[in-house]
Amino acid sequence: MINVQNLVQTRAFARQDGAILGLVWIVSFAFTMLAVKPDQSFLGLIGNLLLISTPFVVGKRLKSFRDYALEGTISFRRGTFYCMQTFFNATLLLTVVQFLWFSFMDMGPFMALLESTYQPVMQEVYHLSEAEAKATIDTILSMKPLAWASMFMITDLIVGVVLSPVIAAIMAQRVSIKNINNQQ
Repeated sequence: MINVQNLVQTRAFARQDGAILGLVWIVSFAFTMLAVKPDQSFLGLIGNLLLISTPFVVGKRLKSFRDYALEGTISFRRGTFYCMQTFFNATLLLTVVQFLWFSFMDMGPFMALLESTYQPVMQEVYHLSEAEAKATIDTILSMKPLAWASMFMITDLIVGVVLSPVIAAIMAQRVSIKNINNQQ
């Protein structure tokens, strides 16, 4: 049976933790975008490390929710719901920032890197002529900021759907740690 109070509590914690994950993603995104300049390429490494930390950040936040708000127990289903809500909230925050970034920041270095990196790859992999590859890259580069942000948003949501059950399965705990310690 669905308990409304449990849903409200889970959503409230997921909003807060979604903001934390969103901040991690925003810093990662900003570092990655700034890394296109050769003298700041080390920022790309930091951005990638922050991105790789995503499941660990969500797992740590789920553990905190489980241990402090739920007295050490959480079901797989509630953990999955919490994780999906956390990813959804983080995705909304990141999407707004990405839209603003793509709308108002200088995209020249990013677009130049995209063009120089992907055109040769497209020619080789898809056996395109130079003109066909150039036309394809030009189409990609003509995307509006909303399209770029939407593309990343869909990717983030898919990552959340894939990682949520895994994180929830690892962090699910039916018996409180306090109860286990009291029985010994």
